[in-house]
Order: sequence, then structure tokens, then C-alpha cells
Amino acid sequence: MILLFASLLLLVCALLLFLDLRRPILWKISLAATEFGQYFVLLPILVMVLAGAETPLALITSIIAAAASAVLLYPSFAAVVLSRSLSRRLADAFGRTSHHAASFSLRRLWFGPFPPASEPESIVYAEHGGKSLHLLFHRAHSSAPAPCVVIIHTGGWDSGSPAEFPMMSRHLASIGYAVACIEYRFAPRHPWPAQREDAAAAIAFLKAHAAQFGIDASRFVLFGRSAGGQIAEATACTASDPAIRGCIAFYAPADLVFAYEHLSPEPDILDSRTLLHNYLGGPLDRLPEQYRDASAYHHITPQSPPMLLIHGAKDPLTWYRQSERLAARLTKQGVRNLYIELPWGTHAFDYNFNGPGGRLSRYAVEYFLASVL
Repeated sequence: MILLFASLLLLVCALLLFLDLRRPILWKISLAATEFGQYFVLLPILVMVLAGAETPLALITSIIAAAASAVLLYPSFAAVVLSRSLSRRLADAFGRTSHHAASFSLRRLWFGPFPPASEPESIVYAEHGGKSLHLLFHRAHSSAPAPCVVIIHTGGWDSGSPAEFPMMSRHLASIGYAVACIEYRFAPRHPWPAQREDAAAAIAFLKAHAAQFGIDASRFVLFGRSAGGQIAEATACTASDPAIRGCIAFYAPADLVFAYEHLSPEPDILDSRTLLHNYLGGPLDRLPEQYRDASAYHHITPQSPPMLLIHGAKDPLTWYRQSERLAARLTKQGVRNLYIELPWGTHAFDYNFNGPGGRLSRYAVEYFLASVL
């Protein structure tokens, strides 16, 4: 009976992949199930081994455990299917490159690889009212001046740290890119456009110290996740800086007008209405130009830099339509872009460096950087 309850619990947790989740704990369980399912699947397999099939109860237990196993492995096999066309889609969008790594490997879901361990340098790049803004700088493993990826962190514009997702930063440095993970000022004390100003200040600082840091000052890509993706997109589309060669955004809200107009009447995980009010200074009907100014969607022109957009279809924090709409707008304006939708993906799908979302998105990022830099 204990094994039956265990198998039912595992199945319920696995099925969170397919539900519309409105509570933080459920979203986190879903993230664990989708991006670490290849490890958790060992639990229902163990239940099947222990239960056997000698009695009707044991057979039912094993069937339920088998169903849980199948659900937990769904993201991995969905990633295999998606990977079959990924190289072609990237080549169609950005041209062929010398990047020849495999887009996906089931074996590496369990066995890595992992980037070499290294500690970034913490550097002050700006001062505001006595407060220092730092960037964490990962030097490129290269003897020549390296292009630089500027990473802008998550946190709903009112929190977060540039130290997040360290393995991706270390990995990019290991393959020849300088990486600068920047702090920015937080709302509500510092509403938009303070964050865009900080991103621009970081780029200016890196250009001014390019020789010191081993950077090619003419080649930058902005890379943001969630709130940081919004900052990256809006900065890339309004900076008019030819050194910004491209922009990468994961699960980012590209249009804050659209976001406000489609707020749920019930409180969501983020309390998005309050976040937007704090970030932009008030409601949409009072500050429409502020909302438009912070939205890359409303700044797209044929001169906008190429963009790589990746979003999970099951994201309960930022609707996947945000990236889908931005990609359509970019295409209409003749801007090179690719939108990759992960059918199983939730918010922070790349949290596990070697999970299904982490591996596919990393391949796409490597290809994009090789193309635009």
C-alpha cells in the first residue's frame, strides 16, 4: 500500500508539467519535474522494481509508476524531437556557421559536461548616490580580444543578483567569449529607464576598459532572462549602437503594454500589476508612453539587431505570447530572428545547465553568438 501511495504521489507531481500553475510552490515543482525529470525518474523505476506484478495491487502500483516515469521523461524526448530541426532553423534564420556541436544528447542529460570552475572578478562600473553598481566579469579563455556577452539578471526589476546561472557564464567564457553579468538599480526607488541607463553605462565602461579586460569593443551581445530580458531587448532596440550585434532573451516580457492589458483579474504568482506599477511609476492609463518606452515591441525597426528568443509554452510567469509576438514583429520589419518554443518549458527552463531546456537553449545561444559575432 505504501508503494501505491508513493507511485500516486510521483504521478501527481509529474502531471504538474501539464497544468496551469498559479502558485510559486507548484511552479517550482513543475520546474524540477521538467528539467530534472531524468534524475527523478529513478524513483518510479525503483517503485516498479520493489512492487513487481505478482498481485493485482502490485500490478496497479507498477502501472502508475510506469506512467509517472513516462511523464517525467517527456521533456527529454520532446527535446530530442525539437533538436532534429534546430540546426536547420538556426541556419535559416542566421546563416550557416562553423558551429558543429551536437544540438542535443540524451547521454549528456545525465553525465554533463560541466564548465570549468572559475571565479569572476567583481568590478564597480558606476556610482549612483553613493551606491556602487558592480559587474561580475568572466575573462574569455582566448589570447585575442574577445567579443563580450553582457548578461542582465532576473528578479522582477526589484531584486536579483548577477551571480545567478553561473555555469552558463563560465561556459561562454570557456569557449572564447568575455562575459559581464551586471547589476542594475531596482524599482520602485529607481523606475524605468534607470535600468536601461545602467545597461548603457556598463557597455560604455567595458568599451573604455576594453584593452584591460581583453574585449573587442566593437562586438557586444545583450543577454537577459525574464525581467533582465526586457531590459536587454529594450536597450538593444533603442541604443542605436552598432557595437550591439545582437540580443538574446529567455522568457522575457517584450511588450509591457500587452502585459498590462492581459493581466489576470486574480492575483498571479508575481502580483504583476504591483510589479509593473512599481517599475514604471503607475498604471498604463496614466503613463502610456512610459510603458511603450520600456517595450522593445514598440521600438522595432529594420535597423534593430538580430534576436534569439526562447520561451516555454507552460510558463506561468511570463506568457509565451510575449516572445511569439516580438518574433512576428521582427520578421515583419525584416530583422533576423528566431523564436524557439519549448513545449514542456516553464519559467527558468535553463535552471539546470544540462537539463532539456538548458542543453537546447545553450546550443542555440552558441550558434547565435557564432553567427552575429
